[in-house]
Amino acid sequence: MTIKIRQRTSASGKTHWQADIHVMLPSGKLLRERRMAQGRSEAAALRWAKAREAHLLRHGKGPRDDGGARAPKLIDFVEQFRRDYLVANRLRPSTIQSWDSVLSQHLLPVVGGLRLDEIGPREVQLLKQRPLAASTTNFVLAKLGALLRQACEWGLIAQVPKISSVKETSRAPEYLSFTDYARLLEVAEDPVTRVIVLLGGDAGMRCGELLALRWRNVHLDRNRIHVCENDVRGHVGPPKGGRDRWLPMTKQLRGELESLERRGERVLWRGDGEPMSHSAVTFRLHKAMRRAGLGKKGPHTLRHTFCSHLAMRGVSAVKIQRLAGHAKLATTQIYMHLAPSSLEDAIEALGR
Repeated sequence: MTIKIRQRTSASGKTHWQADIHVMLPSGKLLRERRMAQGRSEAAALRWAKAREAHLLRHGKGPRDDGGARAPKLIDFVEQFRRDYLVANRLRPSTIQSWDSVLSQHLLPVVGGLRLDEIGPREVQLLKQRPLAASTTNFVLAKLGALLRQACEWGLIAQVPKISSVKETSRAPEYLSFTDYARLLEVAEDPVTRVIVLLGGDAGMRCGELLALRWRNVHLDRNRIHVCENDVRGHVGPPKGGRDRWLPMTKQLRGELESLERRGERVLWRGDGEPMSHSAVTFRLHKAMRRAGLGKKGPHTLRHTFCSHLAMRGVSAVKIQRLAGHAKLATTQIYMHLAPSSLEDAIEALGR
């Protein structure tokens, strides 16, 4: 088995890398393939050629390679992509559900009937023109790019079209003021709702993390909560980013947890003793929000409140990052404009 990479120039004067691949199949048949490699550099073209070599060794040449048949339509490729990529790589159930949602709601309605090699700049523009938030549009475009790159690696298409993102406007996260947060706690009429508010606002836990929280991970003797699980639509796995963390408890949170009735292994339960769902948490929170005159705000607003209040109290970005479990410090930085005298000190230093 050999791979050779050469630079070629087309009739139009454009240069590209050509891969010359020789593969000995398990049947003893020698297979040779020459085609334009993906990638602008020689190293990138070589990586593509090695992936193509592995595909040929496992599967041989497909119908498109031998008979010049067309690439499959996106709607026909989805099942193969789901089985041979998403499931085979053991992605988290929540990640696979996210893929299913993007495919069914955004990609298949627009480009599902097109062949993979028919999806180009025009189709990308059609996706950009849909009345969606910029962040949602970019998320959909990123998924499309990943899908087409995988199809290219499997030899189903020759190249991946350029997919650029749309511009996103920065927006400060919505949070509750100190007064509104205190009022929300006052009107929370039952212990379970108060614990929900405090786990989000005093501990910064994501909704899935507080749903999955078990009593064995609440260490009252050490005044710590071990955040090591996340519940997404009934699928329990590691927290976002795959990292667990330990959270100190405020005096108020610890008091509510100590007095909370235990009806099962999880901290949050429904009236029948079963684990609580995301919709149940949202319903309880909306009810308390209305009573406090704050309108409808979701559970993630409490997490924004946690990070914002820490920044306003002068806590450093690194400490907030560790407490919130942010994978990147850039995520934490969106709260740091609330830090006291953050800009005033800089201007005073310039004046000196």
